[in-house]
Order: sequence, then structure tokens, then C-alpha cells
Amino acid sequence: MPETVRVNFVTGAVRRYIPEIEALRAVPERLGAVITEQPMGWLRASPADGEWVPARVVGHVIAYVEQSHENLYRMAFMTDPVLKFADDAGVAESAGWEHMPGGLLLERLEAAVARCVELLAELPDASWGRPGIHPMGGRRSIAQHVRAVTAHCMEHVAQFEALRR
Repeated sequence: MPETVRVNFVTGAVRRYIPEIEALRAVPERLGAVITEQPMGWLRASPADGEWVPARVVGHVIAYVEQSHENLYRMAFMTDPVLKFADDAGVAESAGWEHMPGGLLLERLEAAVARCVELLAELPDASWGRPGIHPMGGRRSIAQHVRAVTAHCMEHVAQFEALRR
């Protein structure tokens, strides 16, 4: 069993949201596997018109997960918080994703995901139903938000995996 499995002492049940935590935890490893297989310079390869270089896409995922941690924290401890969007362009400019080495990008992603996993691993099952208000998607629970965050990250992983073929 994963190390995150604990018994909920209120209900006596094994935590039911372990799969969501583990799916999010897997994002850096999956993305790292794709990035490390690519030739040198791939992260900064010229994209098609209107697209981002791969390093910028990885930076977007990092910024998204970092903002998601704040949103998850707010959902866990506030009543109906409005979820914030990451300032993608501002963060990209200040962080310099496009010039950052692949190893450092992966470290930043691992750290961002680890913060989310740490928060989620401490939430009792009952808290996973706590809501937040997504400005475009309406009311959603922590469980729904974690699934959406993981799905968004994995969409980008799938884009990179498709480039391998």
C-alpha cells in the first residue's frame, strides 16, 4: 500500500481519496520521463506559430500547480473562496522558464506537486467535499478540483508524449 494510506479514525475507513493524491503525485515522474528522453536543446526548440517552446509549457504546468496549491489551501480553510488563476505571462517572465535547465524545471514541478500532496494527504475525507468557486466553471469541491488539476497537467504530458511518436 502507498505510504499515504491512513485509517480515518472518525469513520474507521481507509481514506478514499488516495487515488487522486497518487495521480497528482505521478505528474512530475511522467513529465520527467518524457523530458529526459528528448535530445539536447529540445526544451527550447522553436515552436509552430502561436505555440510555446516546451520549456514554457513545463513552466505553465509549474505555475498552474503552484496556484492550485493556494486554491486548495483556501478551499480547505475558507468558506466558498473564489479560485484564482495563475498569472501565467507574469510568472513566465519573472521565472524565465524558457531559459531554465530541464533539471531545474523538473525540481520546481516536483516541489510544487509535493506541496499539494502534503496538503491533500492531511485532509480528512469529509473535507474533500469543501467547495470553492471557479470563475468559469462554477462551484466545485476539492475532489473535483484535484481531478481537474491532474487532468490539465496530464494533458500537457500527453502532448509531449505524442511528440515522441
